[in-house]
This record gives sequence, C-alpha cells and structure tokens, in this order.
Amino acid sequence: MPEWLFPISPVAASRPRLCKRGAYFAGPYKYFRKEMIELVPMILGNDFDLYTGPLKVDLELFVRRPKKTKLMSPKADIDNYIKAVFDCLNGKLWEDDTQILEVYAVKQWTKPTEDGYFILGVDQLQ
Repeated sequence: MPEWLFPISPVAASRPRLCKRGAYFAGPYKYFRKEMIELVPMILGNDFDLYTGPLKVDLELFVRRPKKTKLMSPKADIDNYIKAVFDCLNGKLWEDDTQILEVYAVKQWTKPTEDGYFILGVDQLQ
C-alpha cells in the first residue's frame, strides 16, 4: 500500500457559511484547504496519475495538541477529519472520494512539542 506523509495538522471540516454572494468556508478549515492546495502537488508530484476504480484508504491523523487540554483525544468527530482530508484530495489523488469503499481511520494527539500531520495509504480494490 503506497503511503504519503502530509506535514499539516488535520482539522475537522466545517459547514459552509452562507451569504448573499454564495457559500464559503471560514476558520481553521479554510486555512487547511488553502495549505493543502499548495502541499498536495509537492507531496504527490505534478505528474501523479489519479487513482481510478474502488479504493481502500488508511488514514492516521495526528492532531496538534493544545497547550492545555484534559481530553484524551481530539474533540471533533473523526468523520469530519476524514471529510476534510478526502475533499482536499478529490481530483488530486483520486477522481472523487465516492470511489472509497473501505476506510480505516484513527485520530490522536501529537506529542506536546510536535506539529500535526497525517499519514494516508491507498490500495486499489479488485
């Protein structure tokens, strides 16, 4: 299974905000999306061939730990972290995340002095 390490702290996807001009994203998710647009070609390379067909994805999320927290793991729902990552990789790693039939995901804090990151592995299903 090919794996890639993305040196960016994962964030949970937020709902788009609505205004007179349409929908937009705000807050940390907006900045995560912007950074991923720049980061993905650096990680995958510009000549990467998109995955086609059904896929299995393994995703390990290491979220930057706040200076003070009593929580044993990041608070946001894991499905929102998954959505944030998968949406940013549409058209870059795979054609569309509807191709993903199996997912294994885990979320956890980084060590107190570490920056966040995530590791993504992809296998084609037959």
